[in-house]
Amino acid sequence: MTALHKRRCGPCTACCVALKIEAPELAKKAGEPCRHLKGGCGIYENRPDVCREFLCGWRLFEEFGDDWRPDLSGVLMMRKAPSELPPAWQGRPYGVHMVIIGGEAAVRRPAFAEQVARLVARNIPVVMSAASPSTLVNEHLTTPTDLHSKLLELYALLHAARWERGYLRMIPSLYRLLLDRQYAKLLSRSNG
Repeated sequence: MTALHKRRCGPCTACCVALKIEAPELAKKAGEPCRHLKGGCGIYENRPDVCREFLCGWRLFEEFGDDWRPDLSGVLMMRKAPSELPPAWQGRPYGVHMVIIGGEAAVRRPAFAEQVARLVARNIPVVMSAASPSTLVNEHLTTPTDLHSKLLELYALLHAARWERGYLRMIPSLYRLLLDRQYAKLLSRSNG
């Protein structure tokens, strides 16, 4: 990871739509286009600090190639500070949050599973969400060979638990995610 990667956003405006922003100068819901988005940022030269200071994972992590730009890959990555991670993972230097903005096709890309596998092998916490609550992928894995199918399964559950569906319709998918994580923990304890 570099302190500041020099890539430029170019035509990508994924963060202008996907992210929730709660700043006095700019507030918007996740999944809603920013009011200043007009083909590109309509106030780019005078954009607020919350936008100036944001670096997506594609700009921050050198290990992600050009094809990982969010508008091309369908994945908006963000670095998570240790304090933002679950307590058991706060000893790690950082985590990677992968927000799936390109639907199932983004998860089906072989590069997606390969990159998640590399991060997990380095014991980096990988968080995944899809306009939904998030889940820590590492805690759902039982064997390295099930990674691609497990990522697709987790995406399907996260997709079913989208915020816009309402809380009652989210409950079965969230419960299934919880059971899946507990099952993986039990298997890893019995195998270890």
